[in-house]
Amino acid sequence: MSIIKVIGKILLILIILIAVVIITGLLFLQFYPAIGEMPGAEQRKQFAEQTDLYYDEQFHNENEIPLINGEGYPSSPRRKPAEMIKAETPDLLTELSENDLTYTWIGHSSFLLQFGTKNILVDPVFSDTASPVSFAGPKRFSELPLTIDELPEIDVLLLSHDHYDHMDYETIKNISSKVGLFVVPLGLDSILKGWGVDGERIVALDWWENTEVDGLTITLTPSQHYTGRNPLKRSSTYWGGYYMDNGIHSVYYTGDGGYYDVFERIREKLGAPNLMIAECGQYDPAWGWIHMFPEQTVQASIDTGAEWVIPVHWGTFCICNHAWDDSIIRFTTGASENGLNIATPRIGQTVSFENIDTFNEKWWEEYE
Repeated sequence: MSIIKVIGKILLILIILIAVVIITGLLFLQFYPAIGEMPGAEQRKQFAEQTDLYYDEQFHNENEIPLINGEGYPSSPRRKPAEMIKAETPDLLTELSENDLTYTWIGHSSFLLQFGTKNILVDPVFSDTASPVSFAGPKRFSELPLTIDELPEIDVLLLSHDHYDHMDYETIKNISSKVGLFVVPLGLDSILKGWGVDGERIVALDWWENTEVDGLTITLTPSQHYTGRNPLKRSSTYWGGYYMDNGIHSVYYTGDGGYYDVFERIREKLGAPNLMIAECGQYDPAWGWIHMFPEQTVQASIDTGAEWVIPVHWGTFCICNHAWDDSIIRFTTGASENGLNIATPRIGQTVSFENIDTFNEKWWEEYE
């Protein structure tokens, strides 16, 4: 056999292998349940009619920004702590009253609010990895403080966007029967319906739209970010934060996003919140427009006029190159310099707003 024929056969085999990999990948993105079903043609048409920020088959930010811009941080040898971060046992309320406001951090951006008479669960991820598959992706480095079975019945579940560290297939499937209502940005309802959630239990909102649940007003607020469970269908669904107000307390959760003037506008439109739960972690110069640096989180908190601030989006998953505790060190330093009231509860601790000033322990210093 001539050398040309041998080379030809090798090239043919390589072409076939590449084709198999591409086809397998496309089939995975199209049919693997955890990826989720993206909005169809009719729904996309409705988006375009509903908001000027939906065009070219995508949602857009208020500012035209690059998603990736410049060089990133070098990888820190301390991207994860040397040992698993221990979680506290939550002290959840068993009976709720109108005046209640408690916060329990489940890890990363997952938390439970016992807000008035409602149990509100936000961006729950109970899986070990923030990924569509269990064998790859960012792995949890802090303990879960409780299981799904140990959660109370959930009146409202809020999702800020569809990224895997905020919207988890296995968690939603296992928790759905405990949830009364899902409140999500536009497009995420398509994913939830594909996962078996009844559409009558889903409210999908545009920015600045709100829904009311027994006297609790929930408003979807803008943020500067993007979405994309399927890399071939980026920003097919919307994203945002949430402002909640029951007339007694107000809570603002930023969701993920870069710093811009939205925080001042939230204060102008909705008022200074009693409690701000702020993104603080997983930042990098390469994507500086879509995630806040800790100093920007401090400034965003000042912009909103928040009475108290709790940082999230750190301490559980590593999806960045900075040291795992870099964000909390820089945030607490900046908060102190600016006279900002902050609380830094451990994962699992239940914080009552009445005694939030007692949760100021620098517990991360216990870990390397």
